[in-house]
Parts: sequence; structure tokens; C-alpha cells
Amino acid sequence: MLNRRDVIKRGAVAATVVTGLSGAAGIAVFGASGSGDAVAAAPVAHGDDYTETYKGRAIRVTAMGADHAVSIDGRPLSLMKLGEGAYLSALCHYEVAKSPLHAARAAVDELHGANLVPLGEASHHSM
Repeated sequence: MLNRRDVIKRGAVAATVVTGLSGAAGIAVFGASGSGDAVAAAPVAHGDDYTETYKGRAIRVTAMGADHAVSIDGRPLSLMKLGEGAYLSALCHYEVAKSPLHAARAAVDELHGANLVPLGEASHHSM
């Protein structure tokens, strides 16, 4: 559960990234936790698949026309494209990622080893 401070901090990071003021800082935020592969930072071309292991989790990004399908350990990650180079995932919806791969990596970080549960399955809101 996010508290108010976390929401404000994440909102500030998202606003900085969106306005483009964080060129080097954005690389530090999104690149520091990456696997270090230069290839991993490359965007997925239309019709291409990209698979990597990040912190022991299998991430797969598949381009489907203008959209991307992203999965973590074979489970789908709900992803929304906001514009060119701006993606939100259902798991990290206060953090704008610059690519589907970066959104998946942020989701892995947020999971802290837990399994990704598809939207609509049992949650604390369902009765």
C-alpha cells in the first residue's frame, strides 16, 4: 500500500521524466536497476520479440502492431501507452516508463519476488 509520501515522490519523478528535465537523471532512475545490457535498452521493433532475465524473472516484450504485450514469468502485465516513449503499467501506475521493457523492470522491482497476478483475479477488494 502506498502512502502519501510515496505517491508524491513517484509523481515528482513522473513529472520530471515527462517534461524532459531529467535527461541524465532519467537514465539513472531507469538504467541503474537494469541488467547492464546495451541491447536490453533498445526498443522492440514492430513484429519482434525480446526476452530477458531481470533479477531472476523472465520478461518478454512482444510488439503487436502499435501495441506491446508484456509478460513477467509468463503472466501478462497490463500496460498502457501514454504517448511516444511514455508507458504506465497497472503495477507501477505512478511511474512513467520510457519503454515497455523499462515498465516491466519497474514492475519486477515492485513485486519484490511475489508473483504477478492478472487483473480481475482475487484481490482484497473482491468479496
